[in-house]
Amino acid sequence: MPTMTKRILCAGVVLLFALGLCRAARFRFQDKEEAVRKEAREQLAAMGITRDAAKTKYPTPEIRMTTKACLMPGETGEVVVRGKFAPGSHFIFQNDNLEVIKESQTGAEYRATLKAAAGIGPQSAALLVLTPVTAITARQDDAAVVGGRYEWTMNAANGWRVVAQSAAGDPCGAAAGQPYNVQFYRKGETTAFEKRTATLNHSIYEQTGYSFSFSQQASGAIDPQDITALSKQLMDPKTTEAQRDALMKKLEKMQDTMMAEMTKMSDPANIAKAQQKALEFGCERISVGIQGGNLNGDMRCSEKVGTRIALTGNVKFLGR
Repeated sequence: MPTMTKRILCAGVVLLFALGLCRAARFRFQDKEEAVRKEAREQLAAMGITRDAAKTKYPTPEIRMTTKACLMPGETGEVVVRGKFAPGSHFIFQNDNLEVIKESQTGAEYRATLKAAAGIGPQSAALLVLTPVTAITARQDDAAVVGGRYEWTMNAANGWRVVAQSAAGDPCGAAAGQPYNVQFYRKGETTAFEKRTATLNHSIYEQTGYSFSFSQQASGAIDPQDITALSKQLMDPKTTEAQRDALMKKLEKMQDTMMAEMTKMSDPANIAKAQQKALEFGCERISVGIQGGNLNGDMRCSEKVGTRIALTGNVKFLGR
């Protein structure tokens, strides 16, 4: 067999193998959506009309109000969606870690009881609604949220130990952007040498599905989001006058603290210290994947510390 032919055959085998891997990596909810769309094309062909002509009877789904499910790992919860749906509409939750164990629908409401897989971390599922025949879709983000409080213990290849704990707040708040307090320990030490606040995000489409993004200031500084939250409370008509006065005093104190911090940071000596800190620490992001409570990933810090430091460890669910 000529050398060129062998090369072409080898390339073909590699390509088929790669395609096989891609197929295996697909999610069940993607297969379900694909099957629904295939069925819709067959229904449309059997009716012998165009998709535009079918839209009158099979229009765009209307999602008007959603009561999201708040679940802990291994628990069940209910999603209620009110709106306007054509008979036979399909409802697909875009996360294989959530199993639909019961569902019902009418033209104006859809209900589903979901069960979250045990041992998973915080995450969410969008809900996709597809009309039969036309397969026109509507989407509701965060229709179901797996929440709770967690502790992530990460052992870095450079000897550091990193511990991230859920900050106080709604256990089923927005799955994207959950707040965490993170502490860094050197090998053999029990006192953290650095503390940071971080935001945890999750993506089902990435192997390292979880990522911590760190604030650029040490933990303990005023978070602008806290000021925003207080401002919303002040504007809430349900807030009493006594509560409003207490909130105003708290807000003024926070603003004074922020101004003092800004003045301090504008000092050239403090700017130099911050630059030195960035060289000696400079950690900005952690990316990890979890399986069975164990995690693997990496941490990205300054060049002096390491731009991609391997991490291993575990995740512990602490409760609601």
